[in-house]
Amino acid sequence: MAAIEDLLTSLQNLAGRKLSCLSRSAFIVWAAAFGFIAVLVGSWLHTRSTIEHGLREQVSALAQAAADRASMTFDGIGRTLQSIGDGLQAGDLDPVHAPSAERRQALQATLAHARERNVSIVSIMLLDAGGKVIAVSPNDAYAYTTSDLRGEFPDAQGQDPHAPLISNAFRDPVTGIWKFRMAQRIGGSRGGGILVASIALDDSVLRFFDRGALNAGDVIALQDAAENPLAVYPVGAPVLPRSADKTGSDAAAGTESYFRSPTDGASHLVFSRRLARYPFFVVLGKNVDEWLVRWRQEQFLLVLAAIAAIVVTTSVATGIQRRYVLTEQLEKVRGDLEQTNDALRAALSGAEQLAARDQLTGLWNRRNFDHRLEGAIAHATRHGDTFSLLMIDIDHFKNVNDYFGHLVGDSVLKRFSEVLTERLRQNDVAARWGGEEFVILADGASLENSRVMAEQVRDSIATTTFAPVARVTVSIGIAEYQGGESGDDLLKRADRALYAAKRNGRNRVMAAEGHLPQMRQSAA
Repeated sequence: MAAIEDLLTSLQNLAGRKLSCLSRSAFIVWAAAFGFIAVLVGSWLHTRSTIEHGLREQVSALAQAAADRASMTFDGIGRTLQSIGDGLQAGDLDPVHAPSAERRQALQATLAHARERNVSIVSIMLLDAGGKVIAVSPNDAYAYTTSDLRGEFPDAQGQDPHAPLISNAFRDPVTGIWKFRMAQRIGGSRGGGILVASIALDDSVLRFFDRGALNAGDVIALQDAAENPLAVYPVGAPVLPRSADKTGSDAAAGTESYFRSPTDGASHLVFSRRLARYPFFVVLGKNVDEWLVRWRQEQFLLVLAAIAAIVVTTSVATGIQRRYVLTEQLEKVRGDLEQTNDALRAALSGAEQLAARDQLTGLWNRRNFDHRLEGAIAHATRHGDTFSLLMIDIDHFKNVNDYFGHLVGDSVLKRFSEVLTERLRQNDVAARWGGEEFVILADGASLENSRVMAEQVRDSIATTTFAPVARVTVSIGIAEYQGGESGDDLLKRADRALYAAKRNGRNRVMAAEGHLPQMRQSAA
């Protein structure tokens, strides 16, 4: 408050008599109004920057994913060619002895099957080292020669002999569809033969792309280095320039640009990514008209909010002096009420905790445990889950009270409760059932799980020091909840198992199985 007073005093000294004509409260209101407008503008700018950044990351990621998937598609064709080559027999490429007619038919069928598995393969041909055609699918496909291959793949020398050769894209003079050829050498760089596939670059190449990520007006295309539209989806969409207004990295790695379509005027955020190992680019254009419209609407709302803030501030400033005292009083009353409510809530919460806890041990009392047991049975009935009940009795506790006195007995009960709490899992519930008897609701525990838990509790008690008492042991009866039985039935079965453990010598665990009091014993 002192800092605000100092600030007001400094401003009054600077502004002189003009500032003194305004009340301090009115000045604070005006300052708050302009502060509100400043925060509103800052928030709007930050939100716009955040949304635009997120939009760029989204489009960039989609473009990269599309490029990766396109590369995988072409890699799949290369693997198909390699698998065909791996399946050739020793004499299939013999330049002296041509394969038999029956073997040629088998090779023809292999090539046809490869085309059926990949709709992008228009034709596929097997040649020997001398350029002689061994097999071709379809039968009327263009016959390649070794000179044709050298012309289409001028960089073949020095490359990995196992890597496929990729030609530049070319337009089919008959269909007008863009294509490229992929050649796979067989038998190394010398000798052997070569498989040549002609691959169509229509919109089927883009079918791998999750079109659920494309909205109305979005465009995805495949281009070559000369920005020729090899494949476009949707068909008829405008050609997206890959390098115009470049704001990202160089064209080899990918570019980012804004583009407005000359046909429909739609604005696109364009990202391009080059395919790994192939001379093609995936270009993704995100229609941002909706985002721009929303941005302009936010601008309009921002102006309206600023005007409204000024109007409201003017109205408030005229009456703020008359209402200042009343506002202070109301704020004080509200603060007092809030403090009173907080104190009442804290007192009520503490009373509820005290009413639900055993005063000596701090564990839940019997009444609270009955409520939790009903809830566990209802949950198990709805969801088919299971849980178990552990009934625990401290052996010969009456002797402790008779010999050492009730103060020592109370100390043993407290220490026992601490050890018991340490062995509980997060969702388990432990309560004092009465006197030296305790009960545990083991959430989600089967009979075998609860037996392990009971043994851990029994062993921990038996090995814990309860000075001045020489040794304290417990007997435990366990029962797993059976569908349809009530809480009393479950408690009775666990109680019978407990008394069976006591009858059999104490310091042991007995389990009740099924609805009948059949017992299984586990002792120290």
